[in-house]
Amino acid sequence: MAFLKYKTELFTGIRPTADLTIANYLGAILPIVKLQDKSKSNLVFIADLHAITDNEPKVIKQYIQNTLVDYLALGIDPQKTKIYLQSEIGKELSFFAFLLSRHVTVAELLRLPTLKEKIKQKLKKNLKNLKPENANTFLFLYPVLMAGDILINQAKKVPVGEDQLPHLELTRLIARRFNKKYGPLFPLPQTLEIKKIRILSLKGKEKMSKSLPEGAIFLNDDLKTVAQKIKSAQTAFEGEMTDNLKSCILIAKNLAKTKKETELIDQIIKDHLSGKKVMKEFKEILTKIVQNFLAEFQEKKQKILKEKDYLSFILTEGNKIARENALETLEAMKKVIHF
Repeated sequence: MAFLKYKTELFTGIRPTADLTIANYLGAILPIVKLQDKSKSNLVFIADLHAITDNEPKVIKQYIQNTLVDYLALGIDPQKTKIYLQSEIGKELSFFAFLLSRHVTVAELLRLPTLKEKIKQKLKKNLKNLKPENANTFLFLYPVLMAGDILINQAKKVPVGEDQLPHLELTRLIARRFNKKYGPLFPLPQTLEIKKIRILSLKGKEKMSKSLPEGAIFLNDDLKTVAQKIKSAQTAFEGEMTDNLKSCILIAKNLAKTKKETELIDQIIKDHLSGKKVMKEFKEILTKIVQNFLAEFQEKKQKILKEKDYLSFILTEGNKIARENALETLEAMKKVIHF
C-alpha cells in the first residue's frame, strides 16, 4: 500500500446542491460530528463534481461556501476533521477513476439499486425515456467516481446509510480486483453503518427533500416560517401512530437539548396513544425545539461567515492534504500498472 502522510481513517462527503434541511443534518452530518472524536484523521469533502451529474456548475458554485459554513456551524471541528473541495483534485481524481473503471462491468453498475433510483428520478419527467441507457454518462459512472474518492485517499472507514451500502461494496470489489491483479495497493474500506433515520416530508410520505421545499425544514428558514410549516404538518388522529408522526418525534427527540424536553415528548405521545387530543401541544413543543436549534445554528453561521480568512485557511489546508494524497496514490497506481 502507498504511504500517505495523512492516513485517512474516517471519510465522507456531501453534495452542495441547495440549502441543507433538518433531515440532512440528522441523517448525514450529526453522525460525523459524533464519530469525529473517535478517529484521529478525519476527512470530509464537498462533492461539487458529484453535484454536476444533474446540476449546472454555475449553480453548484453558489452553494460551496454555504456548505462549508454549514459543516462548521453544525459541529464539524477543523482541528479533528479536515475539509476539502472535490474539484480541487479533479484532474487527478478523474484520471484515477478512469483507470478504476477498467475493474467494474456495465452489468455491475446497472445492478446498483441506488443508481437505478437516481436514474429513475432524473428521467421521470419524460416517461418515454425512463430507461437506464437514457441517463447521462456522468450519472451512470458516478459510483466509480465515488469509489475513486474513497480509494485515492486510502480511507479506512466510511460511514454510510443503508441505501449507500451497495456503493461501498462496489468500492471494495474494485479494490479487491485491483489488488489481486497488481498487488496490495488499496486498503479495503470498512463500513461504518449509520443507523437509518428516515425523516419524512411534513406534507406526505416522501422523504424530506430539498426538492419539496413546502414539506422541508431548511436550516436557513426563519423562525416564523418554521412555526407555520410545523403547524400544518401531517401527524395522526388520536390513538393512532403514523409514519409522519414517528418522523416528527424523531426530529423532536434528536434536537431536544434537555431531559425535561424528552420526557415531555414521551408523555404527550403516551397521552396521544391513549386517545387524548394533544397534537396541538406536541406541535408546540416540536416548534420550540426546532426554533431553538435553528436560532443557535444561524447565530453560529453568521459569525463564521464573517471570518473570510478562517474559511479560506480551512479549505486551503484540506485541499493541500487531498492533493498530496491524490498525487501519491495516483503515482503509486501508475507505477504498479506500468503506465
